[in-house]
Amino acid sequence: MRELWRALVSGHLRTNRLRSLATLAAVGLGVAISLAIDLANATAVDSFASSVNVVANRVNLQVLGVGRGFDERTLLRVQDLDGVQYAGPSIEDSVVVGARSGDPFSGEILRVLGVDLLRPLPRAEAQRSDVPDAFRTSRADPYELVGARGAIVSQRVAQRYGLHAGSALDALAGDRPVRLRVSAILPAQLAGVDSSVVFVDIATAQELFGKVGRLDRIDLIVAPSRFAQVRAGVARVIPHGTRAVEPKVRTGEIRRMLRSFQLNLAALSYIALLVGMYLIYNTVAISVVQRRPEIGTLRALGATRRQIFATFLAEGALFGALGSLLGLALGSGLAQFAVGAVARTVDTLYVGTHADRVVYDPFAFAQAFAAGLLFATLAALFPALEAAATAPALAMRQQSAEPRVKRPGAGLALAGTALLALAYLATFAPALDGVPVFGYAAGLLVIFGTSLCVPLTIVAVAAGGSALASRRSPAGRLGALNLGSSLRRNSVAVASLMVAVGMMVSVAILIGSFRTTVVAWADESLRADLFVRPLGLSDASYDAHFSPAVAATIRRLPGVAAVDTFRAISIPFRGSLTTLGAADFASLSRRDKLRFLGGADAATLARTLPGSEQVVVSEPFATRFGVKAGDVLPLDTPSGLVRFRVAALYNDYSSDAGVVIADSRTYARLYHDDGVDSLAVYAAPGSDLPDLRSRIIRSVLPLRIDVQTTRELRALVIAIFNRTFAITYALYIISIAVAVLGVVTTLFALVLERRREIGLLRCLGLTAGDVRRMVLYEAAYIGGLGGLTGVATGILLALLLIYVINRQAFGWLIELHMPWDFLAEALVLVVVTALLAGLYPARLAARIRTAEAVRAE
Repeated sequence: MRELWRALVSGHLRTNRLRSLATLAAVGLGVAISLAIDLANATAVDSFASSVNVVANRVNLQVLGVGRGFDERTLLRVQDLDGVQYAGPSIEDSVVVGARSGDPFSGEILRVLGVDLLRPLPRAEAQRSDVPDAFRTSRADPYELVGARGAIVSQRVAQRYGLHAGSALDALAGDRPVRLRVSAILPAQLAGVDSSVVFVDIATAQELFGKVGRLDRIDLIVAPSRFAQVRAGVARVIPHGTRAVEPKVRTGEIRRMLRSFQLNLAALSYIALLVGMYLIYNTVAISVVQRRPEIGTLRALGATRRQIFATFLAEGALFGALGSLLGLALGSGLAQFAVGAVARTVDTLYVGTHADRVVYDPFAFAQAFAAGLLFATLAALFPALEAAATAPALAMRQQSAEPRVKRPGAGLALAGTALLALAYLATFAPALDGVPVFGYAAGLLVIFGTSLCVPLTIVAVAAGGSALASRRSPAGRLGALNLGSSLRRNSVAVASLMVAVGMMVSVAILIGSFRTTVVAWADESLRADLFVRPLGLSDASYDAHFSPAVAATIRRLPGVAAVDTFRAISIPFRGSLTTLGAADFASLSRRDKLRFLGGADAATLARTLPGSEQVVVSEPFATRFGVKAGDVLPLDTPSGLVRFRVAALYNDYSSDAGVVIADSRTYARLYHDDGVDSLAVYAAPGSDLPDLRSRIIRSVLPLRIDVQTTRELRALVIAIFNRTFAITYALYIISIAVAVLGVVTTLFALVLERRREIGLLRCLGLTAGDVRRMVLYEAAYIGGLGGLTGVATGILLALLLIYVINRQAFGWLIELHMPWDFLAEALVLVVVTALLAGLYPARLAARIRTAEAVRAE
């Protein structure tokens, strides 16, 4: 085997360094992207998981409330249970620092954790948790911590805002400006503690957030031998609307809520690896074709089919192993960008996260390496089988690099058509546990099906191009003939470019259609004249709300016709997290703010829903949890278990995690919460909106609010949309770069292989310029074919994404919008890129010395 490897592989790799390096780069980029996305996803979940046990690593049970929390006297009942070794009360909320009026993305969210700083943590825990050590060594004055709103901040926060012990930290808690006194600074890179966490005493937190007499959470350390009994005992003594869960349950809820989003990112990242797989196939296939005489000689000398097969399969595995190692190194760096992009989306749409550093999960590295190695080995499988099937005598006689076949591409096109038909049938299969498995399978079938149709398309284009250019351009005719004569490698080059372009086109159509749909939805639902919210970031990571008197104050202002309120809290439901909203049903229906589905009558809902225990649910909620109109949703509220009936479904694009909306009066009665997250203000006819806006801001001073017009809020919706899809744009740009590498390597290999042919043409009168143009024509043919087939494949994938994968994973109704101008621009861009990729091979071909090339002849 060693001799075979030296004869067939190692020498060939040395003499084709450019192609080998380009193939390694393609595999490396694919592995790097998939690793970066996996690390970003793992970091987002780990960021939330670390917040669950931020004070005590051995916490194994927690009592959690919803909305405004639960009565603090619950702590006394829980800590007296036998088997409870430690019970620590907590308040969890957020403040914003650095927020500017009119800029909804300004400022930074700092998570405030209120704990009993004067109460010592368990003695055994002090050896395992960094936080107690930090409290003990910080030398913070206990009286200052409790009596002067003392806070312990991280070194990162202190450096960013120029803080030191004794300085003031000004922030916003909801709509109220607050000031904390920095009592101590935690050391940098404290294990298990996020740098965005600010520790205050629990009494300070209760005062800051209007939760005097209430708690958000109780952290428990329970004897493992008595865990089941203690958990049952805790469940008996805690009030309605709370639950006793293990910390890992909360992490699991976040993981399930993010699953569809992260699966789609992972699927997009593996497209780049798939493009790299095409390049490996092309590299090994070219190697087989170019070394067919050597293979025949070795077979004649006694090498077995199995040995030849193993040698070429090992070549593919080598590319996979080395490319994957390169990808692991590159992916570690790309993860910094990916974590930021993923975290922004998670913060905006799902739940607050803050990652100080990338979580380098060993499993993610192992998975990325295994994927790269597997894809590369599979890519080399068919060329290795072809090499093993080589007949010795035929191979030793054969002069052409690539054998001629009758009816080239017809059989492959027939197989491709069958795969496309199978893909169509797969679109009718339902999702499995909320995951569109058959939708993803249909996407792969579309990619492979269209790829198999490429050879026949090349044959047709080569014939047509040769006929059209026969008189006008000899170089164009030769380029067309070369396109068809090297069918196999050109097919793979076109297919790899097609996959990359198809991904770009499909995502562009999806994003464009989604954007158009969201804009139309915003135009329909944002009907008020002004929108009021607490000053700070506008995303899911900041649960800021108004003082109850704000809405009443604004209603009394001259020029205000009406004010609608909205409140939203996160609640657990069937092992995941979703949103419970509270709004005035009569106003929602009367002002036609919601687009109800299934023929629900808005006027009837306006009469029957106010004050009732009925709800409307968003279509993403209905899709995620399999709910329909008429079903019953049992929710544990602070007033007891309530069985809400689903009155109707409505169209919504604010969150794929789902939204349940109850009437505001029903919510206040059951959840004992009169808070308000946002206000919609309707101006009286003839009112001056800029003047009304100023009067609203002045009317609630010293409270800090942000007032936006309808136009500004719609612009904010689009800005959030663009932030959400920023990482998607980056993914398909990298995939295009990988495919361009394939064009370069293919043209470079073809030029080297045709040295004799080019030399003969030069002897017959072809100039160096004609040779250069011939290669560029071939590059243009590859780019044009890759672009056209990519657009066609992209349209098919876009239909699949919009009507199957998106519907099953997120539940959104998206109206198809074809961006024809973008498709035309993409086609031109691909052709130009292919021409640029062909410049170096064309230059190399023009510099071939005629005498040396034809010496063997």
